[in-house]
Amino acid sequence: MPKTVIPIFLSSDDNYAPYVATTIASICDNTKSFCEFYILDGGITEENKGKICELKKQFDNFSIEFIKIDVEKEFRNIDYRNACTYVSISTYNRFLVPNLKPHINKTIYLDVDIILKGDIAELYNQSLDNLILGAIPDPCKDKVYLDELKNKLGLNSNSKYFNAGVLLIDCNKWRNSNITDKLLDIESKYRDKLEMADQDVLNICFENHYKMLNEKFNEMFNEENDSSRFILRHFSGVIKPWQADFYIHYKTKKPCRIPDVDLFWEYAKMTSFYDNIIETKRVFLESNLLYKRFNNIVNKEINK
Repeated sequence: MPKTVIPIFLSSDDNYAPYVATTIASICDNTKSFCEFYILDGGITEENKGKICELKKQFDNFSIEFIKIDVEKEFRNIDYRNACTYVSISTYNRFLVPNLKPHINKTIYLDVDIILKGDIAELYNQSLDNLILGAIPDPCKDKVYLDELKNKLGLNSNSKYFNAGVLLIDCNKWRNSNITDKLLDIESKYRDKLEMADQDVLNICFENHYKMLNEKFNEMFNEENDSSRFILRHFSGVIKPWQADFYIHYKTKKPCRIPDVDLFWEYAKMTSFYDNIIETKRVFLESNLLYKRFNNIVNKEINK
């Protein structure tokens, strides 16, 4: 019986190479199927590519192909800095995914601030009900902001705005509908209104016309809860696990531990980047006085 092969696309520059490796480790550790990883390469050094591939010493259920993306050529008409100064132009790489491998019929796209807690085959095997895209509505806690954003983008108030960090794609339908060209056209028309870059563009394109997947495939809440039922933890907050084990709550201004942060470090230890990630965290805490002060408080609470 032929083995199930799951194609998964990730995008990274050299700075995010350690987290690509961490995400891959978590997927391989929880997945029985064979995973074909396609890494959209925004400038990863050969040394770091080698470190990512060292995961093959621990897992035999995956392959990796690095795909060099010429962002200056592909996105030459995108002036992303006008509206979204906090993102890299490589965030638009996900627009290209279905066109890069014409033989792939269905695929998963993931951001690299993600840890798998279960078998990714469960996500891959979800039915798209004849739609092009599957995604998870964004659980934005600031409803006023979300309503204002939808109004700004010309979306209906009842639109289910989704997070673009986890996408399930019917590549054939995407290609046949020329979605990549449509997305670039939307970006051009709405450029001055975009706040979340490519995520806004995708939501305009697929407004209320995508398969809404269960939240267990993209758990983003930065609150403690019964996380055992989730398949995927998305560290979508401003503060990432490689910066601190906690974030400052936007209302109470008190430190709150990031859910599943220990799981992130469990998989980070499996990579050849572990020491680098530890150093990244140390530098962040030393350079950010607010987080440095709260880090001492958090550690005292943990060690009581």
